[in-house]
Amino acid sequence: MEIQFQENKIPCLYPLKTQTQSQEQTQELRLGDGAGDVGRILGVWGQVVTRGKEWQNDWAGVNCGVMVWVLYAPEDGGQAQCVESWIPVSFRWDIPEQDKDGTILCQCNLRSVDARVLSGRKMMLRATVCATAQMLAEGDSVSYTPNDVPADVQLLERTYPVCLAREAGEKAFIFDEELTLPPSAPAAEKAVRWELQMQVNDQKVLSDKAVFRGNGVLHMLYRTQEGALASWDFEIPFSQYAELEHAYGHGAQVQVVPLVTALETELAEQGRVRLKAGLSGQYLIYDTQDITAVEDAFSPDREVQINTQPVTLPAVTDRQSQTLRAEQTIPYGSSRVADVAFYPGCPRVQHRGAEVTVELPGQFQSLYYDNEGALQSGVAQWQWENTQMLGEDQNMLLWCSAVGKPQASSTGETTAMQAECLLTAVTAAQQQIPMVTGLNLGESRPKDPARPSLILQRAGRDGLWNIAKQNGSTVEAITRANDLQDEPTPDRILLIPIL
Repeated sequence: MEIQFQENKIPCLYPLKTQTQSQEQTQELRLGDGAGDVGRILGVWGQVVTRGKEWQNDWAGVNCGVMVWVLYAPEDGGQAQCVESWIPVSFRWDIPEQDKDGTILCQCNLRSVDARVLSGRKMMLRATVCATAQMLAEGDSVSYTPNDVPADVQLLERTYPVCLAREAGEKAFIFDEELTLPPSAPAAEKAVRWELQMQVNDQKVLSDKAVFRGNGVLHMLYRTQEGALASWDFEIPFSQYAELEHAYGHGAQVQVVPLVTALETELAEQGRVRLKAGLSGQYLIYDTQDITAVEDAFSPDREVQINTQPVTLPAVTDRQSQTLRAEQTIPYGSSRVADVAFYPGCPRVQHRGAEVTVELPGQFQSLYYDNEGALQSGVAQWQWENTQMLGEDQNMLLWCSAVGKPQASSTGETTAMQAECLLTAVTAAQQQIPMVTGLNLGESRPKDPARPSLILQRAGRDGLWNIAKQNGSTVEAITRANDLQDEPTPDRILLIPIL
C-alpha cells in the first residue's frame, strides 16, 4: 500500500547572489568661462545618487553616480570658488538564469573622492564607489503533510521554527521642502556643497504594512556674506509605509535600506533653501515559520518503507546592529574647522575557515583655517576590524551607513575628527530539514502468541521513539505505562507494552 504525502509550498525569497563591488571612476572637468584659473584644490566632496536598477534573465545591475563639488583657490589669489560635476557609475552582477524578475536590494557608498589640477582650466576628478547588492527571487520549496495514514502507523513529527525572507520591495517618496537658516546662523551668500543623509530610526511590520520613520539631514557648506565658510544641518523628519502582499504576525521584522535617488538644491535670498529630493526605502520582510516535518515512521504490525527527501531553506540565523564610533587625527593645527565629512565604505568579509573577519574602511575630510588664517584641507583614513566565529555553511550580509553629524576639534597642533556609523549584520545559512515524503506499507502480520505482552528494559541513551520502534510498541503506550512527563534518564528501567 502506497501513501503519498501532500505537498505544501513554503513561500520565501532565495538570495541568488550577495556581493560587494568597488569601482574607481575618473572624469575631466573643464572650468566654465566665468571661473578663475585653478591655483590649488581646497576641498572635494561627493554625494552618491542611485538612479535605477535593472534585472535581466542572467544579470542584475545598479546605475548610480556621484555629484561632486570642488572648492579651489584661484591662481590670482582671489576668493575661493566652487564648481560642480557628475561622475556616472554602474555595477553589474551575474546571476543564475531566471524566467521572471526578482528584487535588488542595494547600497552604494562613496569610499573616497578627490581632484588634481591638470592645468589652470582643467581638473581630473576621481571617485571610488562601492556597492553592496543582494539579488532575491521567489523560491519553490515544499513541505510534506501525511494524509489518510492508518492508525497503526506511528509518525515521528518535529517542528522547526525557521526565519525566512518573505517579501521585498521599495517605497518611493520625495522631499519637496523650503528650509530657512535660523537667525543664529551666519547669513549665507553662496552654497559650496550639499549632502543629504538618510537615517531610519524606527522600522516595523504592522500586519500588511511595513512602517519606517526617521530623518533626512541636509548638510550645507556655504560662504557667508563676510567671505568666511560656515555650515548648517537641516533636519527633515519622514514617516512612510509600504503596502505588503501578505499580512504578518507580531514576530515579523523589516530591514529598511534607504536610497537617495535624486537631489536638487538651491540657495535663495534671505537664507532660504529649496530642496527637491527623490528617496526610496528598500525593504525586506523577515518572518519565522513553523515547518512541521515527518522524520520517521514505523508500525508494530507491519513493515513500513519510507521515502525521504531533505528540504533546504535559506534561513536567517541572526540579525544584529551596532553603532561604531570612528575617530582619527590629522597632524595639522587650526584656528577653526569650517567643515568635516566622513565617508564609510562598504564592509568587507574575509573567511578563514570557521573564522570571519569584518573590515570597514572609512575616510575623513576636514576643511579648516590654519593658525595663519589660510584655508586648508586634510584627509585621514580610518578602518574598523572585528573577528568572530562563523559556521562554514553560514554567510554574512552587511549594511553600513553614516549616522549623526561628524565632529572636529583642534588643539592648535592637531585636528581630531569623530563620526558614527551604523553597521547591520544579517547571518544566513542553508538549513536542511529531513522530511518523509511518502510511505509503502506491507500487509499486517499475524500476532505471535509466544511474544510477551510486557518487557522490562533500561532506557539507555535511546529516546522513546527508538525504544518503541525496536520493541514494537508506541511512544504513547510507554509514556502511559511509566507515567512519564519527558524523556527518561539513561538508568531508568522502563515497562514496555508489546502491541
